[in-house]
Amino acid sequence: MDFNYEEFKDKYGQEAADIVKNEIKTAEDFCLKWKLEINHKNEHWISLLFVTTIDAMSIKVYKQAKKIKSVDRIFRLECEQALKIMKELGA
Repeated sequence: MDFNYEEFKDKYGQEAADIVKNEIKTAEDFCLKWKLEINHKNEHWISLLFVTTIDAMSIKVYKQAKKIKSVDRIFRLECEQALKIMKELGA
């Protein structure tokens, strides 16, 4: 997903736009590749996934109010461990 601050702000609200803008700046400052995409949506909220080569962030935004429901960050080693455990559990 390309990032245009004004368009993003109109769709998801200023709070989410500011978070993503800051995450992109940090990623670029550290020369990290990044990707932003819609992970999931339903009638109440949209889950955005911002991923770099070292971590991932899930940002859930209420559709109507354009307010953040939650922001969760998980680092690469935690992702790898979680996937390992899921495999052990039969996923």
